[in-house]
Amino acid sequence: MERETTYKNVAGFKCLRNIKRQTNDLYLVHCGMQKCPPGYTYDHKIPNENHVHFVTDGKGVLTVNGKEYSIKKNDIFLIPKGANIKYFADMEKPWTYMWVTFDGEMADTYLTNACLSAETPVVHSTIPTESYTPLIQSILDANHLTMANEIKRVAYLYEILSMLIEAQASARNADGSYDYSADAYVDYALQYIKINYKTIKVGDIANYVGINRSYLTSLFKKKLNVTPQQYLIRHKLSEAARILKSTDMSVAEIAEAVGYDDSGNFARVFKQTYGLSPQNYRSSEV
Repeated sequence: MERETTYKNVAGFKCLRNIKRQTNDLYLVHCGMQKCPPGYTYDHKIPNENHVHFVTDGKGVLTVNGKEYSIKKNDIFLIPKGANIKYFADMEKPWTYMWVTFDGEMADTYLTNACLSAETPVVHSTIPTESYTPLIQSILDANHLTMANEIKRVAYLYEILSMLIEAQASARNADGSYDYSADAYVDYALQYIKINYKTIKVGDIANYVGINRSYLTSLFKKKLNVTPQQYLIRHKLSEAARILKSTDMSVAEIAEAVGYDDSGNFARVFKQTYGLSPQNYRSSEV
């Protein structure tokens, strides 16, 4: 039997419980904020969902399947589904935290991309954990039983996880971990170049794909044996060669069409690549 959604707001504790499931992909179960008293201990029953806590002040200790973790302000910790859990607040400087409890078919994927798992249940936040407060407060504010609030709550949950994944991306990238495979990044970059080659620079490609420039360069060298800049120039010149053979556009017009402001520079680079000037290439049998 489904339990009734309840909202509790007392000194040092706010909690919205038993939230109705919104979607199968991702759904919110509980959400709250708590300023714990010294030594506050919670012997957690084996959870059926994932609980992500954002520590905004103080200290505490978390035990997951017998392994102990010391936690402080601006740490994020996960109570994983199916794990044996215990945690308690520091006696001298007890922690204050916020949490979201959720599950769904995509929950594990999102947690992995946020660098959280049963094996790694604690991470240091790359942004102040208080940055998540407005979103969690928005969920708590949407506590009345309305269809609009049901939609709002799951939307805020998605935003929290999106923010968490994006914020922790710098930590993943620092150790060489990225969301997608090398082939996927290269394919995505090539598609972007094909459509936008006239106006883009290498930095634009890296930003669009979502990785840093040095990593993009290493992928291109490994997969294509050229740098992104070399590939971009080759693609421009390949398009120019095609236009030369298939139209009667002037060299200056073609240079502009493939993204060169200076037709003289275009002609020089074209000859270096093809061994012929644009005019001679047009009349050649190549």
